[in-house]
Amino acid sequence: MNHSRPYRELTAASLIGGVLVGALLNMGIVFAGLQIGFTIVGSAVGAILGFGILRGILRQGSILEVNVFQTIASSVNTVNAGVIFTVPVLFLLGFREDGVDWALGAQTWWALGLACAAGSLLGVMMIIPLRRQIIDYERLRFPSAVAVAAILKSPGAGIEKSVMLLIGVVFAATLQFSVLDWGIDWTTGTTGEWGWLQSLMAWGGTEGHSILPRSINLGQELGTWSGMRLVFAVTMLSLGAGFLAGRPGLAILYGTLLNYWVLIPFCVLLGWVPGGFGSFDFFDTSKESFGTADQLAHAFRNFTANKVGIGMILGGAIAGLLVALPALRAAIGSLKASKGSEGRREEVSFNVIKIGTIVGAIMILLAAKMSGGDSLGWGTALLVTAAGILWLWLAGLVVAQTTGRTDWSPLSGLALIAIAILMGIMGAKQASSILPAVTIGAAICVATSMCADMMADLKTGYLVGGRPLKQQVAQIATCWIGPGIALLTVWLLWDAFAFGPDQAKILFARAEAAGPEALQALTEAGGSLTEVPKGTPVMGAPQAAALDAAIQIVQSGDIPIGKYLTGFVLGLFVSVLVSPGLGVMVGLSLYMPFQYMIVFGLGGVLSIVLTKFFGAKAVESKGVPLAAGLIVGEALVGIINALIKVGGSL
Repeated sequence: MNHSRPYRELTAASLIGGVLVGALLNMGIVFAGLQIGFTIVGSAVGAILGFGILRGILRQGSILEVNVFQTIASSVNTVNAGVIFTVPVLFLLGFREDGVDWALGAQTWWALGLACAAGSLLGVMMIIPLRRQIIDYERLRFPSAVAVAAILKSPGAGIEKSVMLLIGVVFAATLQFSVLDWGIDWTTGTTGEWGWLQSLMAWGGTEGHSILPRSINLGQELGTWSGMRLVFAVTMLSLGAGFLAGRPGLAILYGTLLNYWVLIPFCVLLGWVPGGFGSFDFFDTSKESFGTADQLAHAFRNFTANKVGIGMILGGAIAGLLVALPALRAAIGSLKASKGSEGRREEVSFNVIKIGTIVGAIMILLAAKMSGGDSLGWGTALLVTAAGILWLWLAGLVVAQTTGRTDWSPLSGLALIAIAILMGIMGAKQASSILPAVTIGAAICVATSMCADMMADLKTGYLVGGRPLKQQVAQIATCWIGPGIALLTVWLLWDAFAFGPDQAKILFARAEAAGPEALQALTEAGGSLTEVPKGTPVMGAPQAAALDAAIQIVQSGDIPIGKYLTGFVLGLFVSVLVSPGLGVMVGLSLYMPFQYMIVFGLGGVLSIVLTKFFGAKAVESKGVPLAAGLIVGEALVGIINALIKVGGSL
């Protein structure tokens, strides 16, 4: 008599647990993404937590069940990339402010939610037929997927990895708690045996608003030249992200050093700097010069760096399309041949894909009309929907290809191009074209992020012997959950801290509007028109800032062709000659904050060094879960702080 039971794979425990973990990761990584300009895939964290929950707590999970758990967690989490690369630009453009004709109302939020959910669904539907081409035939590596598979294949070490993850979470959360402003005067009661705390805060200039400083200007402490920036953020999130990225992430470090240590000094030498900084002395070591250097770095990003960076993103994205053309032709052939197999079905039926695609297209059409209102006719809405879906499919293939090779993808660059195209169709200089263009652009960006994530998850399943059908069903069932969580988190963080390159100015304006007491409190905390208050997380939202600049340039017609063309050519050649996606990543780093990117780069260098001395296995078993914990711990504390800030203002 056979008492064997079916091998556990798609279960209620994996479904519910994956959704809950994915929701937490989604909120935390939205916070992280607005800080450092890119997001972290949650598959590795989901796999580690899946082991801890299913096999450690419930004591019943199989490897394939944990694989479905991480697939769902990653599906719910990963769409945040598409949301934070696009939707925040509406806040930066003033769409959230009261009294503005096009302020974000309930209808607009419904349109954004509908569009992002549609994008998530279309991303799943359009990438499924390409699985055989990319995974079975081309056998792209997908580095992060291979790492997740390694975690799944070592069940004996699952609990140990969970412990390392928890250590990282606790350490990063404690540090983040120390650098944020919780509305507590920490100088009270710090005399006597706690006098060291007051001394530490005085050294960091926190003035009682946070225990530790948000960043350390090491150059000022060492007396180096003020123009040679040596500012390091006190952040475990950037360190952990760099560690997980490893060698491919060094592109960010190279771009950061190129911008701040080569490009800016060269432009200062030639006088190519924004107005008011012509007399800046790069070699000055006085305390005042370091404050001027901070202001110059901020102004230079808007003046030159972000324009060259946007050009590099566009060039890198076009290069990605060129590199992917042969694969595109093969993928179309694979799509036509994908009819399912005899016996046990390995893929969802083609009818499901067709129905899901039609439903997603209708949802995007409705979202476009809702966001455009009376200014967007049904004919134009249909045209931009068709153009958006066509671009979505092409972009999804490019992102899946580049992710498979390097773990990096030109996601934001492709979204930027899409929004420019859509605005051109609807009338580039018309303000009414912005909202529907960004709405459909958000759907495209969400879809392409889902394409990359799902293909990586299917690669993991392929390596551990999972059934693709189970993973596909799991993602179809849960793909609609993540967009709403990400949209809500963006709104929450805007109301709590604001974000964008003018974050300090926005917070200053809010304090002025709130009255003299609020303005005094902000200035006492170190806030000004150029500096955020101490204890407030700096969220430059660099992706949204780049999109903001691009939209304003498209509308004005005043395009600095030289800067954009220079960046475009650099991005194109770097991506074609070196690696697809490299031009995009270097371009992004040109307008990211130095203090976060230098820490990110150190994390990548640390990963390389430890791998060399202790081996890849030791780094994977201990370093990877620890680094993931650093990311999750810091990000979640930031979310809790945001909830408290917003709750206190209601």
